[in-house]
Amino acid sequence: MGTMGFFFLFLQILYGKGLAQAVVESPGVKDTHEPRIILRYESGSAASLHDRVKRLQHLAGVRKAEVLPSLEMAVVACTSDVQEDDMLELLQEQEGVEVAVPDTWLHVDEEHVEKRPERFCSANPQCSAMGLRGLCCPTPDGLRLGCCNDDASPLPRHPEHGLSTISLQSWHGGFMAAMRWGGVGFYPDNLHGDTHFFVVPHSDGYNSLKTQHGTYVVATPSGRLASWHRGHLWADDFEKFKFVYNKDGTLTLRSKHADKFVAAEHPSWGVLSADRDEIDDWEKFNVTFTHGRDTVIPNDKSLEKLWGLHHYGDRDIDAAEAWKIAHEPPPEGLVVAVIDTGIDYTHPDLKDQMWINPNEIPDNGIDDDGNGIVDDIHGADFANNDGDPMDDQMHGTHCAGTIAGNGNNSIGVAGVAWRGVRLMAMKFLSASGGGRTSDAIKCLNYAVAMGAKLSSNSWGGGGSSSAMRVAIERAEMAGMLFVAAAGNEGSDNDEFPHYPSNYPTANIVSVASTTKTGSLSSFSCYGKTTVDLAAPGSSIYSTIPNKKYASLSGTSMATPHVSGLAALIWLHRPQLTMPQVKRILMDSTTKGDALKNSSLTEGRINARRALMLAASYEALYPPTNQPQGLAFADTDPEVGRIGGTAQITAAADESDIDYYSLHFISVAGFLMERIGRANASGAATLDITLSNVTIPKYVTGLAVVAANRSAKAGPSKAAVVEIKDYGVPKFGAGEVVWAGDVDGRVGYVAGQIQFKRAQSESTVTHYNLYWKDEAQSFLGKVPANGFKTPSCEGDCSLLDSNISGNTYTFHRGAYDNNEMAVVSFSGPATVWLTSFRTEKYYDYLEIGGQQLSGTRLVLPMRFDLESGPQRITWSSDRSEVESGWSLELVQTGSMAEYSLPSIEPPSWHVQVVSAYTDTEGADISEGELSDFDSATMPPSTALKPRQLGFVDMDVQQYFIEGIIKFLPPLKCKGSVTYYKVYLANSEGMAVDGFQWTLPEPENCSALMKVTVENVRLPSDAAQVVVTPGNKNGPGHAVAVPLVDIVRSLPTNASFTGDEDPAKGQVKGSIRITPAANPTGILSYAIYFVNGTTKEKLLGLVAAAADEVVAYEFHIIVKTSLRNLLVVSVYDDLEMDEGVFLQFEDAYDEDDEVEHEGRWLAADTPDFEPWLRRPRVPAWNEVQLLWTEPKAEQAEAEEKKSLSAQFLSDRRVMGSVTIPGILGTSTSSTGTTFVPPSLEARKALVSVLADSLPAVSQDQVRLTKGQMLTCQAAMRLDPGNSLPDGACLVVNFEVLPDVSLALHPKYSQAFLDRVEARLIALHRGSLATQRMNGLLMKRLQGVISLPAGGFQAVVGEPQQIAPKVRADGRSLASTGQGIDLGDVTSWDEQELPYDQETSPLMLSVSIGALLGAISAASCAAMRIVKHRKTMREPIVTPVDPVQPATDSSMDVSVQLGERPE
Repeated sequence: MGTMGFFFLFLQILYGKGLAQAVVESPGVKDTHEPRIILRYESGSAASLHDRVKRLQHLAGVRKAEVLPSLEMAVVACTSDVQEDDMLELLQEQEGVEVAVPDTWLHVDEEHVEKRPERFCSANPQCSAMGLRGLCCPTPDGLRLGCCNDDASPLPRHPEHGLSTISLQSWHGGFMAAMRWGGVGFYPDNLHGDTHFFVVPHSDGYNSLKTQHGTYVVATPSGRLASWHRGHLWADDFEKFKFVYNKDGTLTLRSKHADKFVAAEHPSWGVLSADRDEIDDWEKFNVTFTHGRDTVIPNDKSLEKLWGLHHYGDRDIDAAEAWKIAHEPPPEGLVVAVIDTGIDYTHPDLKDQMWINPNEIPDNGIDDDGNGIVDDIHGADFANNDGDPMDDQMHGTHCAGTIAGNGNNSIGVAGVAWRGVRLMAMKFLSASGGGRTSDAIKCLNYAVAMGAKLSSNSWGGGGSSSAMRVAIERAEMAGMLFVAAAGNEGSDNDEFPHYPSNYPTANIVSVASTTKTGSLSSFSCYGKTTVDLAAPGSSIYSTIPNKKYASLSGTSMATPHVSGLAALIWLHRPQLTMPQVKRILMDSTTKGDALKNSSLTEGRINARRALMLAASYEALYPPTNQPQGLAFADTDPEVGRIGGTAQITAAADESDIDYYSLHFISVAGFLMERIGRANASGAATLDITLSNVTIPKYVTGLAVVAANRSAKAGPSKAAVVEIKDYGVPKFGAGEVVWAGDVDGRVGYVAGQIQFKRAQSESTVTHYNLYWKDEAQSFLGKVPANGFKTPSCEGDCSLLDSNISGNTYTFHRGAYDNNEMAVVSFSGPATVWLTSFRTEKYYDYLEIGGQQLSGTRLVLPMRFDLESGPQRITWSSDRSEVESGWSLELVQTGSMAEYSLPSIEPPSWHVQVVSAYTDTEGADISEGELSDFDSATMPPSTALKPRQLGFVDMDVQQYFIEGIIKFLPPLKCKGSVTYYKVYLANSEGMAVDGFQWTLPEPENCSALMKVTVENVRLPSDAAQVVVTPGNKNGPGHAVAVPLVDIVRSLPTNASFTGDEDPAKGQVKGSIRITPAANPTGILSYAIYFVNGTTKEKLLGLVAAAADEVVAYEFHIIVKTSLRNLLVVSVYDDLEMDEGVFLQFEDAYDEDDEVEHEGRWLAADTPDFEPWLRRPRVPAWNEVQLLWTEPKAEQAEAEEKKSLSAQFLSDRRVMGSVTIPGILGTSTSSTGTTFVPPSLEARKALVSVLADSLPAVSQDQVRLTKGQMLTCQAAMRLDPGNSLPDGACLVVNFEVLPDVSLALHPKYSQAFLDRVEARLIALHRGSLATQRMNGLLMKRLQGVISLPAGGFQAVVGEPQQIAPKVRADGRSLASTGQGIDLGDVTSWDEQELPYDQETSPLMLSVSIGALLGAISAASCAAMRIVKHRKTMREPIVTPVDPVQPATDSSMDVSVQLGERPE
């Protein structure tokens, strides 16, 4: 710019233009099978937890029961929703059960320590020798160098901003520049210092641009920009600008005082003016971000997309500044458990960050570390019960990348803690984003045992669950930090609780979400007392499976920022405790007006401030001396529990020891919960008595560590003893059989000792075998394998059953209503279903986890069940009946074998005793051996041919052709000289003309063969028999059935034509003419084919001998394949040859035609399926009817009572929806709904009290009633069917009895039982039907009931309790060495120029959505969809709708979308 240009600029700035006056986040899909109940047992119970749970497996309606020993819990899988309610009542009464909770679905103190004086590098010999100067070297714990740097002094940091700058390039090409004399113009490039500006954020959401000369860019009253000194140190409104982030990546500035956009006029004039009303090219600037010397910038390709970590707008978490001062992570790193949908552990930005189980060998199919999970290399998958937590969704992988994506590797992204973190993948959410509470508990249990320091939990939703709460409490006892998403419903968690973030445990950090502009994300939940802090969560870029990256939004994305920072703090100061880390997170937030009242801290996390605060914490000084030994012997006879005395050999020097802490130690070597404590007293040994203590899962031993007031030692300084669980077997072995002698010498025996396994091996680890001689000589042992004979529980008298060896037959003929029977056993086994007719959907037989119902099954059906616990469940409901079913169960594995080598036996009798580890049972089984003399006897029973088989190769009926094959016995030489082979009738008699004799082979492994030429099958031939023999006669024969193999193709198949006019959808029928020879054909299979190759099965249809069968289908056509193949299916194979046919998709040519009601649900994957959420009811779909706040007198009385004050914060909230009972009133203003009478409300209170356990009417309070259209209610909860019309929605709360107030344990147990019953009522169980019937009965005559009655719907419960705060008791900082910088904040409405993507989080429940509706008068109502500022919610002048606190959708771990 020339001199003249500067002159004109000065005049314009000085005089202006007239001197203008300044102006000061789908519903989850309910799972329809295997309902579960979680049992919590009383601690210290006398009986074995394992034994009790095993007894549960014999109860009718229980499909499976699994122990969670570390939590004193069990998960019971029931057989149907109908049975679940009865099971709740039955299980609640079982011995030792504290509370029974229905499983739910979830969707996608420390003391102050005296501060020490400042430390200087010069005072430390190591640092001084290195030439380092400055403060903080080393840190007080002496383990890490602090912020020492080879610079002369620490880098300066201005209290308002860091050292990074931005340069703004206009559309014309010039760079905005601030001259020393106060002018603002343009330079042709940004190399000059005048073009670099510091960004200073303000609490009101605006920013200032600070020049290199110490001045601010100012928008003058005339609208021009200048940079002169204005006589004050801090920026005012003339020097503040709103940053508007345009979609094309450019930045626009908007002046605060003028509310105008800044435009760059032609650079030849060098003028910038803040006087534009719209954004065009002149108002856009390209930003060059120059990183300051106070940052570390890794070379990751997409780092600039990670605005949450480092961004010029400075609403990030200052991660780059934190990386500058972070210490080198310790070599052992830090394990972070990501409890989610799993992690793609092959992703290039994650594969080197994954936790590796040090005690597991990959891909060998063996549970090497003995934790019960095979090949759990990077974590575990409890959604599918295996060791492979691969992410089949993307949510968990996205979270993992934010926590610890590999930094400085030239690709992708970097995580908050990209050095030192090891990611443990814990999968309990499936590909749909849904999962079970019980599986989430298993993930948490595993993570604690395997050494995770913290867990990241971006999931939640639905109601509360005491089982989940207790699991988190146990994790707290182990020192785990539980970081949880606050939710995406945009509601107040203080009023509408969100779980698990709302559980009142001190180790939970509840996280809200912020935007790039610093405000609370519109979808984010908030809560002044229940949400702890906020973090970036809108448009977060991170890893997703298959080597890809994507931007997602939600508190799910904010949570891993906090998890990553917590890890960074721990890596910076490894000795910090969990409460200290949580306190550091909360005390170091950047506060701001925009986050006021949004959380307890009202701030966003700040990594730089957090690490500086962490460095100020005094170090912990655990004892250096350690116990010398630990001894323990279990004396409790119950399997799975221990009792006895743990004897500690004290340390030789106890000068730094206050006490000894006794813990379980996991298979991975980590200390778990403490089970005892003994004060150091100077004695050589100390005893801790244990009584009836459950052994947690993953535990291998006991460990004792020394501790003092500062801290306790870690596992590396523990004295450890292995736990040997003492237990007594409950069942003994059965019959003992000698399989025959294969040693032909007189006086010597060799062969197999066989015996029947115990009827249940649940308390058997092995069997000991002894000779029955005077010395009771030990012979050997055989391991148990979990065998269990079939046994029936429930309505077993209704079943006709028969036992023949290992074959069990069960039959139920014409059945009745409400039948339930369960047959439990162990596999391997084969089940043949031979007949079956039941009412479809409602009456079913469940075999191997597959539910069968209806009348069109292809019979017989074969089920091959694997090893392990199995069960068959029969259930009928209250409605129609059918003719029943029959099945045959063939169980294998009942016999155990012991191979006896050639020996001269000390006795001819052997004894078998069952044992559990080193303890034997009382029952003894005995068997007798016999001697075989090959010189005088025919072959013994042990010398039978092996693997006899014959396959008919001729597919014609009544003709056979093939080869009879078998192997000689293993010890054949000298004992067997020939083999007689023949066809026999059913009685074993040889058929004339079909007999062959084979000589002794050269060796016992030679395959013996007899060729059968193509011949007509004799009418009486039924089996193939082989008999070994020698000079003394024939031995014992073996036989296999003779099967005439018949194969025949369908005669013809044709397609009837497409009946669906919609494009891409085909509806029709395939008519199949039976095969010419239908013998043995079970069904016909229809395949899509590519040429002649089968590609995909379309379906199966049962075969008929003499009539055409039809297969009807209605499908979405997503493939170009239009050819079908129909093949015959036999018991032993499915043919590849068959009949080909084609079909066509007939559709209307008019693409614009809507085919309403006929479109099928396409089976296509959504990019973000968790974002589906129901539409919020419109203003005319809801009407407030009444609220019932507490009376002033009652509140006054309550304040007088400490008991009542205690109880006022502890309650269970719920809702009930009743259709068709509301009356209406018509006036000049329109039609309104009339609230139910007081008598009707009292009836509802009485019904709720009678339907809940041990609840009186005084403990139930109706808090609010409102009308909601039933259609709107169904949109909120599609799992429930409601009629058209209006529904009454009533919110209520249940309080503990005042007498329980002084007994928190009993009060908690009461609330947990109420919560469990409400979960059951929500699921629509029999208890719901009983409650519904009772409600209709008591409302009869009080209000007008619908003609056909009604079905009430109960919402999920919300258990409310004060949130416990971690007593971190922040330790004093070192003072002058710490500069956290000024607190900055902002308050901003989100702009249309920075649209957010849809958030990721859990589905909101019906109760939470109902509670989020604020009702007005009949004439008007507003629904608050987005909370864009933290002002009070907008309501109309009439009585506001009080928030609901329940959730009536099945809690499904789905991840939900903010409303449009």
